[in-house]
Amino acid sequence: IKEGLTVDLDPISMEFIGIFEAHADGHKPEVLVRMTCYSASYTGKLVPATEISELVWLNYKDREMVSEVDKLIFDFLKGKGMLF
Repeated sequence: IKEGLTVDLDPISMEFIGIFEAHADGHKPEVLVRMTCYSASYTGKLVPATEISELVWLNYKDREMVSEVDKLIFDFLKGKGMLF
């Protein structure tokens, strides 16, 4: 996270969100992607660095712009009241 987004995570604040799996965009149907998600507080300013070229904030209304696995994550977060 520090290398890619230039912020420091607070390890005490880290919380497991879940594991999500779906078809990998642009691959054969049997190819899946698995995302293990956490939330955490951070210090510093978010700035895209190294291999990250852009940083955007998305809301649930942007769901159709994301990958299949991200749609599962968006649905989960919306259901928990964590994404609007």
